[in-house]
Amino acid sequence: MKTQKPLTNHDQFDQIVRGRIHAADFGQPQTQADFYKEKAVSQIECSIRSILNANNQPDLIVAIAQANAFIEAAYMFEIITMAEKFSFLEKIAEATRAQYLGEAV
Repeated sequence: MKTQKPLTNHDQFDQIVRGRIHAADFGQPQTQADFYKEKAVSQIECSIRSILNANNQPDLIVAIAQANAFIEAAYMFEIITMAEKFSFLEKIAEATRAQYLGEAV
């Protein structure tokens, strides 16, 4: 029976490289999608809260523009889906309605 010699660091490195080259996602960037999605959603939700907390017209306009910008950027960078974008836009509409009409949210 033939015994296998222990792998050296060079052989282990070669196995890692071969495994990576033959991987299905070879050449694709490795991203931290969950991290970026969490940050984007946090920014959007914070901007929606700032719509609800606006005390005057200029602050309200800035908060609405900021929320729309965050949503559009997250969608364009494919961090959120179209359904999520629609959900956030509905939240903006509700918050804006609450500010203009004094409805309870």
